[in-house]
Amino acid sequence: MGALTEAVVFFKDDNVVKEMFFAEFEAVLDDVVGILDFAGDEVRAAFVQIDDSLKILGAVFFSISFDTRGRVAGNWNIPLRHLLDHASFGPDLGAGPIKVACRSACPVDWYRRQLWDPDMSSGGTFQRMIAAAERNRLGIISELGGRSAPQSGVADFFKPAAGAQPQVTATNTLANTSLHQKTASVPQVQPAPDANNSRLGPVFNRRYRAKLIALRSAEKLNLLTQAEAYQSQLERQGEELTVQLREREGVIKAQKEHLAELNKRFKEVDAELASQKRLVRQKSEEIEALMERGGRDHKQQVAVLRAEHAENLERQLKDQAIKLAEPLHARERELYLRAKEIVELRRELSVLREQNRGLMLSGDDKLLQTMSEKGVVFVAYHPGVEHLVISQEEMPGYLNDPLAYVASRCDVPDGQYHEWLAHYRLPICRHRDSNGQYCGEPIPKIMRPRLFRPGESDRCHDHSDSLR
Repeated sequence: MGALTEAVVFFKDDNVVKEMFFAEFEAVLDDVVGILDFAGDEVRAAFVQIDDSLKILGAVFFSISFDTRGRVAGNWNIPLRHLLDHASFGPDLGAGPIKVACRSACPVDWYRRQLWDPDMSSGGTFQRMIAAAERNRLGIISELGGRSAPQSGVADFFKPAAGAQPQVTATNTLANTSLHQKTASVPQVQPAPDANNSRLGPVFNRRYRAKLIALRSAEKLNLLTQAEAYQSQLERQGEELTVQLREREGVIKAQKEHLAELNKRFKEVDAELASQKRLVRQKSEEIEALMERGGRDHKQQVAVLRAEHAENLERQLKDQAIKLAEPLHARERELYLRAKEIVELRRELSVLREQNRGLMLSGDDKLLQTMSEKGVVFVAYHPGVEHLVISQEEMPGYLNDPLAYVASRCDVPDGQYHEWLAHYRLPICRHRDSNGQYCGEPIPKIMRPRLFRPGESDRCHDHSDSLR
């Protein structure tokens, strides 16, 4: 094997749009230069190793983001060579099965979310990489003297010679059939009396096994990428359904509260109406009794009584309004003062937080900045997000309240994350009876906070809110 060339190719709309040597890419990572073509974008790229015959020997498919100046955004840190050294084998691109590290086949699970899966179809990502390598825009010194043109990706031993028997084709379905069926699909070549042809058998077998390994590796990588795509689609649909259910539950809860308020108001009005009916009936009985006893003389008394009653009622209403107005004004003033005090306290709290963050970032020892400059990556493990890479700027917020920080990274409220964490550590039914005791029935564990629904995910079948 000759010298290897390490390069980075960038994709846009599934096409190779830029190529550079890995040394140039390291200069971009060190913030020496930027790439203005990718300013403000998240780009898919691949770290490749190419031999002196322009054949690709390995590839790592990763994603990288750039800021508005074309510099690398955030604390991007992926050990590309380490991932490629420990990667599994993929398809044969002309020099045997290559090593491939992608989202579906990542040797280090921490970096799985920062990788992406190539298109395994005919004319997909690998074919575009082969075409880019053969164009040789990087100017790699190659040895192509005796190399013939490729024949549609067929291995050398499958290519027909002059005057040979019918051509043998290889399909991608060989990875799903048995070895006996594969060998049976190859025409039996009768050995010639020539002594040179007697030595072709072992060479043919070795090449056949190499081609079979390459096809199996390619089919395995294809199945892994399809499984990852289906799993991502399933998770995305689950999150969308959870968000829709949460929104509908909020609407149902608001309607229930409004209905309860209307029922309460109806009961109050009904009670007040019944009281007024009793009062009217009582007054009517008194008036009728007076009219029966006094006749015409008592009609004037009835009118006087009615006027006095109306006057007394109006006076009482005014007195009650005056009595209630003063406490109401006092309460409004108190609420206003409290609101001003809350605004002032929030402002002071914001100033203190900024001062605290400044002290943490610009202390005498400058420990966090020194560690970050030395290449130290802050990684924390929390349920729900597994290994979490924390930047230097986000470290004060994480140290101030780790669970709130993790909840924000999971895109869920703080309270919902605490309830899910209790369910994750002890997956039992948390329905309380009249004595305050938990049901305690074991239930399936929800592995992601966004899919957790309080009142249903932490309840057994008998106590789930959705059954009520």
